[in-house]
Amino acid sequence: MPYAPRTRAISLAELEIVRDLALQIWPKCYRHMIAPDHIDEMLAALFDLDTLEADMIQKGHIYWVVRVGHRDVGFASAHLEGSRVWITKLYVLQDYRGFGLGKALIQAVQDYFSPAQAMSVCVHKDQDMAVDFCLRRGFTVDREIPIELGNYGFTDYVMNKDLRN
Repeated sequence: MPYAPRTRAISLAELEIVRDLALQIWPKCYRHMIAPDHIDEMLAALFDLDTLEADMIQKGHIYWVVRVGHRDVGFASAHLEGSRVWITKLYVLQDYRGFGLGKALIQAVQDYFSPAQAMSVCVHKDQDMAVDFCLRRGFTVDREIPIELGNYGFTDYVMNKDLRN
């Protein structure tokens, strides 16, 4: 990679970056699980700017963007619950995977919430690459939980990582 990646927290005014990246990334991640005609409605609900703003203002979510050169190529969001950080979104454009950008986003989350003692993420259990990525980052599968997105039911793994050492 010719340019060093830069990760930064973004403001409310920059949430359009997250939405635009989600429109590129999310359909490819879920195309084998969700009918194409439903992906657009789900994207509109999950990544609507009002929804993203509510995440930040009402729920305390912080959003990060990773940039390579002059291009934003991935994002993450997380919030603190007690002494546990929950990563709620973590996505990188397909062509930029394997270069440590997801790792950089997780590190940015961990640095921001540095007093946290644990980190958790929910990962769709059939997303083998995402599950493997989290396992390589030190997360372990704690349990399975049912998730509903629109008319679709999924099973997610709750994956945890101890940050105390």
